[in-house]
Amino acid sequence: MQVKYNAKVSIDYTLKNDAGDVVDTSKGREPLVFTAGKQEILPALEQALMGKTKGENIQVSLTP
Repeated sequence: MQVKYNAKVSIDYTLKNDAGDVVDTSKGREPLVFTAGKQEILPALEQALMGKTKGENIQVSLTP
């Protein structure tokens, strides 16, 4: 199943700062769940996830 508008999406993630230190992660916790296209997460992250499929790994760099 591809991530598309209105799809219920569940992701595991690890957030790192510029130095590579882990700032936040879903490891050992519940995954982040959101509805695609409903502006429930950062727009750049949502855009990067659109069209991806289950099990696919991606890296996204976010700038302030």
